[in-house]
Amino acid sequence: MAVTNLSPDGTEERDDERVSTLTESQENQQDEAVHPSSEDESPEKTAHVTTEPSTKQAHVPKAPDGGLRAWLQVLGGFVIYLNTWGLMISFGVFQSYYENHLLTNSSPSAISWIGTVQAFFLIEIGVITGPLYDQGYQRYILATGAVLLTLGVMMTSIATEYYSVFLSLGVCSGIGMGCMFFPGITSINSYFSTKRGLASGLAALGSGVGAIIYPIVLRELITRVSFPWAVRAVGFIVLATNIIPLLVMQPLFLPSGKRKLFNKDIFKDFAYTFWSVTNVISWIGIQVPIFYVTLYATEIVGISQDDAFYMSAIVGAGSLPGRIITAVASDKLGPLWVYAGTFTFAGIIALVWIRVTTYGGLIVVALLYGFAYGGIASLPPSAIAALTPDLTTLGTRIGTSFAFAGVAMLVGPPIAGAIKKGPTDYKGAFGFSGAMTIAGSLFLFLAAYLHQRQVQRTSHNGAKV
Repeated sequence: MAVTNLSPDGTEERDDERVSTLTESQENQQDEAVHPSSEDESPEKTAHVTTEPSTKQAHVPKAPDGGLRAWLQVLGGFVIYLNTWGLMISFGVFQSYYENHLLTNSSPSAISWIGTVQAFFLIEIGVITGPLYDQGYQRYILATGAVLLTLGVMMTSIATEYYSVFLSLGVCSGIGMGCMFFPGITSINSYFSTKRGLASGLAALGSGVGAIIYPIVLRELITRVSFPWAVRAVGFIVLATNIIPLLVMQPLFLPSGKRKLFNKDIFKDFAYTFWSVTNVISWIGIQVPIFYVTLYATEIVGISQDDAFYMSAIVGAGSLPGRIITAVASDKLGPLWVYAGTFTFAGIIALVWIRVTTYGGLIVVALLYGFAYGGIASLPPSAIAALTPDLTTLGTRIGTSFAFAGVAMLVGPPIAGAIKKGPTDYKGAFGFSGAMTIAGSLFLFLAAYLHQRQVQRTSHNGAKV
């Protein structure tokens, strides 16, 4: 029962109304303490503050840089990388099987479109899931992705026509991968600052492990049982392991107030915009050797198809040290510089690959390319985080930047497949890959330099205050 009292002016006042008034007053005082009035700040102190958020910002807690909850995000991220990039890198096994068995009437370029569409959705869907993560819907996005990815893989096991393979393995699985990938990598990067590269690298090891496990599982079960049951086995692995990120992953903070689904203000940051746009050039070429490594092994080197299936696993094995070494280097040298250098190295290996005609030589270049690819696949979240002054927009920035790369991944391998005129003609395709990758890396070096200059100017202006 509400109790009434006399206020100082003689009117009756309900206790619950007074408590409500006091609570609102306390909240206003706390809000002013977290977000001080601009009248209390000098123009010099506010001159370099970002103007990205158009709505009230959440108070962003300091990244713990460790602890059980933070490292559980890395564990969840490991599983997400395992079932997204790890499975996507294994597409070479599907490419080879479909060309030689199920889809013999389809051209290599047409079949590669299945893999590129999968990679496209893995990357491109982030333009939607990134902002949704910033709005606090991480668990819903992860659950949706887990369902779609499992459904897509299982439907692939019964698909026998090009259109059904395209829809199940390319579209459904790709969208599921994208829904899982972006909430995972964004969460990890918000929990770490000085150890961000290491944490991202450890999580990204999952894609290397997946690139080893999935080709071996497919190869062994295709020969011993059948292709449909081999794919179903992969689907059961995906289903079981995806439970882990659904249980352990959670955002560091929740948004305060309504957020935009698309925040165009992020493009006011020139360094971020320039890096995101120029990143497209390298991504046009980087996927080509990944898609064609198995076919190259059979058509150029002349090894059996059964042994060629292991080439994707060898690329995955090479990516394991690549992810850790580049991650540690990025914490020391800066992720933007290491990322650009890794692309240069990958482009050189792609050009050298053209001259390889022996099994031993193919293993060496596959390991080296996997090393570079491991760094390329794991460094972008850390690089984008370094370009992001306001972590409440990190999901949006990562998703939008990856959307640019998704367009490149969509067109790169099919262009290489069109350049490839015959079963032994790989010079044009791999030459195209190496040239685009190296050209893009030069612009990425320039983007790293521009960002460094921007940081130095900001620090210099701050020192004057």
